[in-house]
Amino acid sequence: MAKANSAKMLSSILVIGGTGMIGQHLVTASLDAGHPTAVLVRPATADADAGKAKLIEAFQSCGARLVYGDINEHEGLVAAIKQADVVFSAVGHSSREEVEGQLKIVAAIQEAGGVKRFLPSEYGCDVELAEQMLEPARSILGAKRRVREAVRAAGIPHTIISSNWFQGFLLPRAGNPEANGPPDNSVTIFGDGKLQVFFVNEKDMAAVAMKAVEDPRTLNKILHLRHPKNLCSLDQLVSLWENKIGKTLKKTYVREEELVKKVQESPFPLNFQLAVVHATLVAREAKLTEKTTTNGASSGDEVEATALYPDMNYVTVEHYLDSLP
Repeated sequence: MAKANSAKMLSSILVIGGTGMIGQHLVTASLDAGHPTAVLVRPATADADAGKAKLIEAFQSCGARLVYGDINEHEGLVAAIKQADVVFSAVGHSSREEVEGQLKIVAAIQEAGGVKRFLPSEYGCDVELAEQMLEPARSILGAKRRVREAVRAAGIPHTIISSNWFQGFLLPRAGNPEANGPPDNSVTIFGDGKLQVFFVNEKDMAAVAMKAVEDPRTLNKILHLRHPKNLCSLDQLVSLWENKIGKTLKKTYVREEELVKKVQESPFPLNFQLAVVHATLVAREAKLTEKTTTNGASSGDEVEATALYPDMNYVTVEHYLDSLP
């Protein structure tokens, strides 16, 4: 009986975009935390993508409930949201239009009523950096900021997750989005390699997000994940990789003007990835550096996960690299 009552205390969660790179971690973390979990799935998803079909089966085997629908189908979206206490959006960011599609979720939440918390699709770099970025990152992150503003204007209870860089993308490439895998003999370093950013494990982000949805301290706040052991520069990252493989790599440093040209000439999504590298690891202004690297501080509408959840065991950059083959 006590167990049943405890289960009722947990918020029911709906994940929109649950088969994506970030969404799947959110679904898994929700199930692991014991939340009643539903995943909004487009009817054609399983038929069109064998990998996603397998992922959906895995979700179901772990207890997730599938809700077939689409953010473009308003009535069905409202019906799905009415069954949830907390709504996570993990829609992709292949374009400004895709990001702004979340405004349809905002409208559905307003009509459904009763949602205790909404987490829009951010999770990565702080969208306040958008104005400092090259295209197409400026437009895409700018769209995320407009969604954030729309959520606030609508008075929807929310939490914004800001995790900086995810470990799973840049770390296996030693900081180079163009690389196919870890470096063996040579490595490319953008800028002077000295600027530091936080690298957060995707699973840690999702686990923190599940803590946040039940935590009144994160209500209507931006929640940063900035563990001091995960603050790392490209030079430090390459040095850690050299220690792991026991050899010195040949280093090629790419000047800022060369990187800007590469952003302008590259196709999507590489141009987007390089633009974010440029903004966060090469051209970041001093005032943004101070804001982004502050650790443990909570002020105004911002709170810090490492301060709220001091017992959380985060995957460090070094441990992540050690886990790579």
